[in-house]
Amino acid sequence: MRTSRGIVSAIMAALICVPPSMPAHAQAQTNGVCNVPELMNQQKDAATIQHLETSWNTAIAQGNASFEDCLLSADFMEILSDGDLKTRTDELGFTAKNKGRNKPIPRLPPITVVVHGNVAMAYATWTATAANRPPDKTVDFFIWENGSWHVFFSQSTPVAARQVSFRWPI
Repeated sequence: MRTSRGIVSAIMAALICVPPSMPAHAQAQTNGVCNVPELMNQQKDAATIQHLETSWNTAIAQGNASFEDCLLSADFMEILSDGDLKTRTDELGFTAKNKGRNKPIPRLPPITVVVHGNVAMAYATWTATAANRPPDKTVDFFIWENGSWHVFFSQSTPVAARQVSFRWPI
């Protein structure tokens, strides 16, 4: 279990990676009304974030860009494990390409969720299916606006086979 100092360190490290062009307060997606069942009855709690993470990964595999259209903020950005910076349009296009491909639903790793007021983060270590690819540590940042959660930033970082732990000096 991570200490609160460890959680704060993880948040600070992730936020340092946020591009300077990203506004301090992300605005939720506003392209109409979203009546997606998986997005109904949200609460400001870790269980809701866990549910959204599962639903989001299912939507990606099934090519359900409508779900993502409602979940992602208008200014969503992500940094992939290779360092590429992607936008909301990129993510929606990636998901749309999966429509009709019958991709398997991914087996999710354990996801840790931290909720702090109107912001939440969900992080996990994904094990790659390709033998020559290292695992990725990922973090998704959510903001609570207008009674629901929206993802405004996502970061993926490759993890070497042998991890080195960093400890803050005491």
